[in-house]
Amino acid sequence: MPLFQGHKDSGLQRLFIEMPDNEKNKIAWKWPDQQIIQHSLVNVDLDYLAVFTNLGKVIGTLGPGRHPLDEGASLTLGWLVDRLTGDAYYDAELYFVTTRDIANQEFGGPVDNLTDGPTGLVVSLRVFGELAFRVTDPSVLLAKLIGTDGVEDFNGAISTWVEDQALAAIRAVLPDLVSEHGVLAMGQLQDATGDAALAKANEKLVAYGLALTTFAELNVNLPDADAQQMKQFAAAKAYTGVAGSFDSAVRGEAALEIAQGVSNGNVGAQPGIVAGMMMGVPVAPTAPVAPAANIPTAVPAPTAGA
Repeated sequence: MPLFQGHKDSGLQRLFIEMPDNEKNKIAWKWPDQQIIQHSLVNVDLDYLAVFTNLGKVIGTLGPGRHPLDEGASLTLGWLVDRLTGDAYYDAELYFVTTRDIANQEFGGPVDNLTDGPTGLVVSLRVFGELAFRVTDPSVLLAKLIGTDGVEDFNGAISTWVEDQALAAIRAVLPDLVSEHGVLAMGQLQDATGDAALAKANEKLVAYGLALTTFAELNVNLPDADAQQMKQFAAAKAYTGVAGSFDSAVRGEAALEIAQGVSNGNVGAQPGIVAGMMMGVPVAPTAPVAPAANIPTAVPAPTAGA
């Protein structure tokens, strides 16, 4: 029986196994032919690893370079399942998995309602940024995350999993940081937040043959309403620190407003004066008004019997 009988429709292209150019940006890519012909030549790029599986298990890997799958190679490697019948092929699935860093992965979303330590206010935090990760063990990645059940979008499944773990790690480390340093200090603590989240996320990702390598950007911020509340509280606290107490700060602010109104001749400042007096704000007495010149005073009429 001819060696390649049954493969006439594919021609010689089945003898040269490599990733197409339009697929080389992917994290993982599966060779479409499960029957790998003996004497094939496998071309593995510098930033990829070829992983062979059979019956859902990883049975071997090939690093970068050109690898002929002749009889001698198969016997030396000892892991390809050789179904040498008249068709002469290895019954195995082949995956190309990248070993480079996958960068510019955007992520983000709501974190949680947290208590700001310095102010005691409850705020809703959000986080946005970019991260980079890499495949540390292609065999474990295929066995535990991707599987061999024909998942089409390897890139989407892997990236989404890493982004979810990164967000979960940030949610875990932020409460302590916010409680100790406060929300307003999060910009200065970007590196500390990233390092803590990196270590926390990799505790989970290592079991799937993945690792988070860096946060290119990590922006922890507040919704507009919470940000305005924090600014108002900070302003009130600043006034209190100068005046000595919150009550003194309020009185001082009222006194400034009264003085400004009186100096401008604003009669509308009168209610402010009354309010200030009620709060104990000292108000300088006004000078008595002198009678106008050349205006005769009224003489009281005599009464009966006077």
